[in-house]
Amino acid sequence: MEALVLTKSTRRFFGVVLAAVVSGLAVVPAANATMLEQFRFVDDPYAFDETVCGIDVHGEGTATGAGRTRTGKGKLASAFFVHVNFAYSETWTADNGRFVTVTGKSNNNEVKAVPLGDNVFRFTDTQAGQPFTLYDSEGNLLLSDRGLIRFTFDFDTLGDAEPGGEFVQEVDLSLRGPHPGFEDETLCPVLVPLLAGP
Repeated sequence: MEALVLTKSTRRFFGVVLAAVVSGLAVVPAANATMLEQFRFVDDPYAFDETVCGIDVHGEGTATGAGRTRTGKGKLASAFFVHVNFAYSETWTADNGRFVTVTGKSNNNEVKAVPLGDNVFRFTDTQAGQPFTLYDSEGNLLLSDRGLIRFTFDFDTLGDAEPGGEFVQEVDLSLRGPHPGFEDETLCPVLVPLLAGP
């Protein structure tokens, strides 16, 4: 995977999913292996520890999805473009045993790369769907993000013929549609009462 560099929202809610799942993929080449790699993952488990809204949570979940990697041509030869459709479901459990459930479905697509010199490219990534939905321990819907997130980031591909490299910086971010789970100001007042306490 070239770089599915993730915004604040995606880092928090399913960055771990993609990092855990995609890094462990057995990539299955398509008919034209030099131009396209395809991959699929089904109910891949993952776990993480995170501090959300000041509360330490342990997350466990599974992800299912599929995607492909395209290689760039010409001056983009060392850039790789990833398109991933996936869904996930995870449980966040606080130290006191209280928990919430988080689910999401997303279509992530790296749509553009602009060379900046050396091996650094400015990638544009779009994320569409319903990437974050929060439920309480009884299954009641509390928050749901939906719409489009478009973000731009600089990435050093290291100039080789292999996907991967080093994240340089996040450049720009735009949101379309409601994303109440994206900012702490709207998430924390809902989440903290569910997880805090004895």
